[in-house]
Amino acid sequence: MQAAVCVAYGEPLALQTRPLPTPGPGEVLLRIDAVGLCATDLKTISGALAPGTQLPVIPGHEVAGTVVGAADGDDALVGRRVAVYLYESCGHCARCVEDRPTLCPDAVRIGIERDGGLAGYMVAARANLLPFGDGLDAAAAAVAMDAVTSPWGALHGRAKIQSGERLVVVGCGGLGLNAIQIARAAGARVAAVDPSAAHRELALANGAEIAVDPADAEQVRAWAPGGTDLALETSGRRAGFQTAAAAVRPGGRIVCNGYQPGVEYGMDSARLVLEEITILGSRVGTLQDARDALAAVESGAVVPQIMRTAPLTEINEALDALAAGRVDGRIVITPHVDPRREP
Repeated sequence: MQAAVCVAYGEPLALQTRPLPTPGPGEVLLRIDAVGLCATDLKTISGALAPGTQLPVIPGHEVAGTVVGAADGDDALVGRRVAVYLYESCGHCARCVEDRPTLCPDAVRIGIERDGGLAGYMVAARANLLPFGDGLDAAAAAVAMDAVTSPWGALHGRAKIQSGERLVVVGCGGLGLNAIQIARAAGARVAAVDPSAAHRELALANGAEIAVDPADAEQVRAWAPGGTDLALETSGRRAGFQTAAAAVRPGGRIVCNGYQPGVEYGMDSARLVLEEITILGSRVGTLQDARDALAAVESGAVVPQIMRTAPLTEINEALDALAAGRVDGRIVITPHVDPRREP
């Protein structure tokens, strides 16, 4: 099979011919139909997630595929179209028991600590498979596993968003555009902040009532007198956090869903304490969040913004576009020209 492999940090991925991987106990072999590209992939190949990542590794954590075999010979799932939840946690530590699998100290992430989906085939844990129907495009199912699951976990799992609340989304890329739809489906009202005019237009198209440049962020306070109930920060930048913090009311919540290693956020301690602001971190949702996010995509309640699809041979061009900020929503890699047909 063909695979895009990170062999050295900071270098383009190498297209290599690899043997088909062999599933172990509790695993299946997937033919990869679609893989969404995300800023986490950029962190992986830059070395920002080291030492967790050990090279060589095949990136790609937003994955949808078709089951073609299982280690135990069980063919019950063969032919099923599935999305893959990216965290493989131990299931019995204190964090797993309290349903926080993303904090499991022994968790393994596909495309980071183990080979991911930027290849023709991949092995995946049977417990992490989320089947979906023929009516859903594989690209949307793949993107649901992070770009929808992450803001779903942030808004529902961590921030407990309520109908009637006002939310500001800071950063309207892959996560933010889906967050707007998730919040609207929950009955919330949404404002958006992004420096890109194209992203602001997409925010409005996806349900935001207003969308402004960070320089005009005071308009959010005019839209939500007294401040918003909730702010979702997706950029991982200090300026983004400060924009989110400036928007929330006393007693409000800020949930951070994006990050950049080494970037520190700043907030006036007096305001944090005296206004009782709650700051929440949220990395990726639980398996149940992923299941709920996929169901929302399958029902049409959330429609992921997919800019375009590209073959595996164009992976480095696609990653360059992502790094340069030339992507609206997601680019999705489709390793097989026809994912329903064997190569």
